[in-house]
Amino acid sequence: MKPDLYTKIVLSVIAVMLVVIGCKPTINPQTAVKAEGQFAGVQLSATPALLIFFDSRTGEIHEYNQPSPDSSVGGKLYSKGRLTKLGEPLAKE
Repeated sequence: MKPDLYTKIVLSVIAVMLVVIGCKPTINPQTAVKAEGQFAGVQLSATPALLIFFDSRTGEIHEYNQPSPDSSVGGKLYSKGRLTKLGEPLAKE
């Protein structure tokens, strides 16, 4: 049984589209987006008891108590400090 013209066209279109999809990152790469605004440069770390936020611009570290699952109230500030130099203790505020 010989493939008809319609089957050849459909398979050719599929092959061309797969090549286009495969080459898209090379032809038009995605650019990185820099965060802007109030929380740009803030990193989050979480433990079962604490939420820890580190602001890489200022060196400030904020620790918040995790809210309990049955409470709708957010965590309260546990401690605040500043990283002044690596290897040195945190300066507590």
